[in-house]
Amino acid sequence: MFHSSYAVLWREGDGPIRVGKLIVGPTGLRLETGAGRARASSSVVRYSELTRVGTTLPADRIQSRQTAVISRSGRERLRIAAVDGFGSLREIVERIAEHLAPAAPA
Repeated sequence: MFHSSYAVLWREGDGPIRVGKLIVGPTGLRLETGAGRARASSSVVRYSELTRVGTTLPADRIQSRQTAVISRSGRERLRIAAVDGFGSLREIVERIAEHLAPAAPA
């Protein structure tokens, strides 16, 4: 079961910018475009695939919006910008960070 949803823009690597919804759930993230039966695409990103989450430098932002960058094992990085602004983006980053494995002691 997925819990919170946010209106977002996202981009995988250098791919196209997509518009839709990010759903933050107990085991992963779901990114959806479209609505209802007209849903164009849906993909799930498991927390176990994620290695790091943070915010980008201005040059890496999506459409000049504050943007989170998510690093994934063996996959292109994922960038997400909240349509509602920085408060929502900060919440997204915090929610994802809660699920990342703690770094091993040096």
